[in-house]
Amino acid sequence: MRHSQSITSRIQLFLLTGLLVLGVGCTNLAPITEFADISAQSAAYTGLVTQYLQFPERQKRFQPSSQHARLDQMSRERAAQKERLLLRQAFIEEYMDALGQLAADEPVTYDKEIDALGKAVAANKFAGERDAGAFGSVSKILFRAAADDWRQRKLRELITESNSPFQEVVGALKRIVDQGFAGDTENEEIAIRNYYQPIILSSKDKAGIAALEEWRDTRLAEVRVWRQAITDYSEVLSKIASGHQKLYDKRDDLDNKDLLQLMSRYAQDLRKRFDTLKSL
Repeated sequence: MRHSQSITSRIQLFLLTGLLVLGVGCTNLAPITEFADISAQSAAYTGLVTQYLQFPERQKRFQPSSQHARLDQMSRERAAQKERLLLRQAFIEEYMDALGQLAADEPVTYDKEIDALGKAVAANKFAGERDAGAFGSVSKILFRAAADDWRQRKLRELITESNSPFQEVVGALKRIVDQGFAGDTENEEIAIRNYYQPIILSSKDKAGIAALEEWRDTRLAEVRVWRQAITDYSEVLSKIASGHQKLYDKRDDLDNKDLLQLMSRYAQDLRKRFDTLKSL
């Protein structure tokens, strides 16, 4: 992982080594590096996965005991999904890490995360999943990039070979976020209202009613925060996918001024959304 190395330090490295001035084949693609870095950081946000896994247990507070067996089954099913969800996030993070490293003319670091992706493919962790083939394809490209000491001159090759499968994996994760994660917020809001409303209506204690309404509103506020986080993360994935597609479309002209300006705008938008996610 190289997130501790700032964009500024990369630009300084270019200047210190004189690559830009001497024109020895390295182009200043700092905006692409910036876009890749914040994409990697944003994709790695795991808070929503935790919320998704904990949803069945939270529901037990608001559902009758007759529903607990169903919720326990849901909890087991989601626990079985955990590794694949986290691997998809790690996949996007590691790929964007590699893209940023190549854009900065740095070698792709073969670390435990890339190794874990390769092992997941070898162990058929994604067997039966729609994006299984795509996951394997890009993982092999990352391994090759690290093993063969790719640099900036190979950036076009990475983007060209990876775009289609990369879009598949990002799209698969986005579907889970939009359908599974977002669906939970709707169900949780309904469950909270259904739980508190009859108690409030049947109570004659004004102080008790006020307390119940406060508890209800607090829990509903938590759901709204969660819903906003899901919206932001979904937009993060959309922006990453869109940005990579733009790079693919301009893969023969990656130092295009308009493209680099667009990457800077994408990076700024991603940073705002990531800052929001971190604050929730």
